[in-house]
Amino acid sequence: MELRHLHVVLTVAEAGSISRAASLLKIAQAGLTAQLRRIERGFGGPLFVRRTDGVELTELGRHVLLRSRDLVERFDDLLVTARKLAAENDDTGIRLGGVAGSPTPLLVGVVRALLPAHPQTTHIERNGDAVLELVRAGRLDVALVTEFPQSPLRIPEEVGRRTVVTEPMLVGIAAGHRLSGRAEIRLSELADEEWAVPDESHGGGRLNLHLACEAAGFTPRCAHFGVDPASAAELVRSGHTVACFFPTGHDLPGVLLKPIVGNPVHRRVMVVWRRDCAVAEHVEAIHSGLLRAYHERVWVNGHRTAKLAATGLAVAAS
Repeated sequence: MELRHLHVVLTVAEAGSISRAASLLKIAQAGLTAQLRRIERGFGGPLFVRRTDGVELTELGRHVLLRSRDLVERFDDLLVTARKLAAENDDTGIRLGGVAGSPTPLLVGVVRALLPAHPQTTHIERNGDAVLELVRAGRLDVALVTEFPQSPLRIPEEVGRRTVVTEPMLVGIAAGHRLSGRAEIRLSELADEEWAVPDESHGGGRLNLHLACEAAGFTPRCAHFGVDPASAAELVRSGHTVACFFPTGHDLPGVLLKPIVGNPVHRRVMVVWRRDCAVAEHVEAIHSGLLRAYHERVWVNGHRTAKLAATGLAVAAS
């Protein structure tokens, strides 16, 4: 099995038929059919059910499709990161970074307060692996990454890490939703809802949501893809969509944030640094500052529901 085989599976799934996929891939339909059979043998079973009007994913196919998207997007991010490193710009001062969706502004504020005489730059990347590679290569000094249990990060030897907080995923529903009066919601109660989900490369949140929903006995009906929190909140307010959020310390007018029974989806927020960089000696102070800043943002000034939802998970240093 090679990466190109995953591209074939993704193309067939998105096209919905062998003929349309063959046209997109610019190969003969018979050749694609034969290649797909070889790919299915490699995975140990059929990925698609052939029908007169196209193809439909099997249960095995849905699993392979979900994991394939994650792998292909990680590889695409590797190319982006490698090209950035090859450019070799001359950033000066303290180089901070973070994965999209993490509380990176807290890191910026903490470092500015701790080392006010040093200029700062901040770089946001699409996923944790890209951030870690930039730290490993010395292009970033300190950064924030997020890690989900089913999508563990590969931490290079040159990179140190410490957990800042473990956050539960909250589900956002409209104020008039049928479950709005509940203190907690079971994931299975959302089986018939339409979901707004983030870009999969943002740390693996969509993958972990899918796996949690499958464990609860259903496949989430994802209708809106690649949405940021502000767009997700707008879709939720429409009354036809639910979405994933993490505690931010900010109210979302018209959106109720509800904890999910058992906290089936949660993430760790970690501060990472290049062990031999000049800022490494300040990591202990940075970590302590992040704990205080997070506490003030979410637990003191934050939304009451978000604070209550975080109980039961560790909000402390590792």
